[in-house]
Amino acid sequence: MASYYLMMDIGGTGVKAGILDGQGKLCGGIQRFDARAKESGEVIFSNFAWIIEQMGERFLEPEDVFCGIGMAFPGPFDYAGGISLMKGLDKYDAIYGMDIRKEVLKRVTKTRLPEEKEKCPFLFLHDVEAFALGESSFGAAAESRRIFCLCIGTGAGSAFVENGEILKHGENIPAEGWIYAMPYRESIIDDYISARGLRNVAKKHLGKELTGAELSELAGGKNEDALKSFEEFGTDVLTAVQPFLESFCPDGVVIGGQIAKSFSYFGTALEQFCREKNIRVYVTAETSERTLEGLYTGFARAKEKR
Repeated sequence: MASYYLMMDIGGTGVKAGILDGQGKLCGGIQRFDARAKESGEVIFSNFAWIIEQMGERFLEPEDVFCGIGMAFPGPFDYAGGISLMKGLDKYDAIYGMDIRKEVLKRVTKTRLPEEKEKCPFLFLHDVEAFALGESSFGAAAESRRIFCLCIGTGAGSAFVENGEILKHGENIPAEGWIYAMPYRESIIDDYISARGLRNVAKKHLGKELTGAELSELAGGKNEDALKSFEEFGTDVLTAVQPFLESFCPDGVVIGGQIAKSFSYFGTALEQFCREKNIRVYVTAETSERTLEGLYTGFARAKEKR
């Protein structure tokens, strides 16, 4: 009998799941499932339980078990208690304040869990922090002692890492290590360094809102207004994060999230600044594998502390 970890990167539209062995190696690739995040609590919890069962049936031998289940969620969330605090965000409203571990285990029937499934450990981490842990343990950024991680997607997710540990407080670090709510221009960073921030810049230059993928396609065709849009967005990225880079003094900067796929169009200003400061820049457009590895790292750290 072998033991494996099941890890899930849980978003508002999809769930990306993978099985990792005892050394943190991903087995069988990453599988994608519908999150069903706008439905009832019963549907959401049953869907999570079904994903656990599906992953076990697809990839484990009959005698193998999951020795731990990790779930990376966006905030707001009580990560220590495993309780979602999302409300009014058009996702997971129906499970607000509920014990996710308890509710999911009640619905797992085709078990690949230990004989006493109620004792199966769960780990909940902020999705960006899980990604940052994965980068600092398994990614190219592992060679850096101090890392600033920025994930640009729906919003501006961030994490500060030192010697493989997430820093949530301290001198030169905002509360929880989250920069999204820090003041920037007329509002906060999240309004500019995000998918909606990029759409607003596109509207300014092209007269209509475009997704990052649409804007990237135009930029690839040398559309001048698309290139100007990315240039302005890149200036905002550098201007917003520069104070944190100058105060935290990282060895490496990791850029992740959906918008990172267009980094070649908007990253010039940030790369030039980092080059002058001797800071290495790493770009990870597909963040889920590192997120799953970060959950494994979280399990390993918790085991070390016991």
